[in-house]
Amino acid sequence: HDLLGVEIEREGSHVVLRQRAYIDKMADSFVPQGVPKTFQKSQAPCDSSLAVAVTVALDCKEQFSDQALQRKYQQLVGSLLYAAVLTRPDVAFAVALLCRAMSCPTPELYEKALQVLYYLVRHRDIGLRYEADHKPLSGMTDSDWAVKHSTSGYVFTYSKAAISWSSKKQTSVALSSCEAEIMAASEAAKEGVHLQRFLSELKDG
Repeated sequence: HDLLGVEIEREGSHVVLRQRAYIDKMADSFVPQGVPKTFQKSQAPCDSSLAVAVTVALDCKEQFSDQALQRKYQQLVGSLLYAAVLTRPDVAFAVALLCRAMSCPTPELYEKALQVLYYLVRHRDIGLRYEADHKPLSGMTDSDWAVKHSTSGYVFTYSKAAISWSSKKQTSVALSSCEAEIMAASEAAKEGVHLQRFLSELKDG
């Protein structure tokens, strides 16, 4: 029923993976007073201002000296990363951007990280719901040409839910949005080949 903070539930012919207890534990640690009423359920985990805030933090890296803020920020973002990697691809992009400023967070960035936590608390029941079907493996990829190094992202679905996803900083600086898209597509293609071979091995076995 529970594996390393992931709740496993069977609902008829479906299997659902959630992290409600883990999210509640995060909320108790970082926002014991509860989610502010000003944060509406319809709000997204981040907006375009997050990329700007990350850029500002990285540009001011030489001036950073608040060790207490750094420690608190790293604890929060590390906790968010665990949820993003296991069951919540919907916050993967926001958390990946927050991770870029682990060594030089600003008070504004800490508030942005809290916004992701507020989103998770408001949508704590969201999970990965798997159901056997005959549809083949499918995937999507995209890139975000911004914040110096662009972000490559992809998600692959099988049995009606995501089985693999990623949101990572590209290793080199793209000179155009087309180049950023090509790098993202390359990473997604490699993952797609791996997953297709893995599924073929399971079927042959």
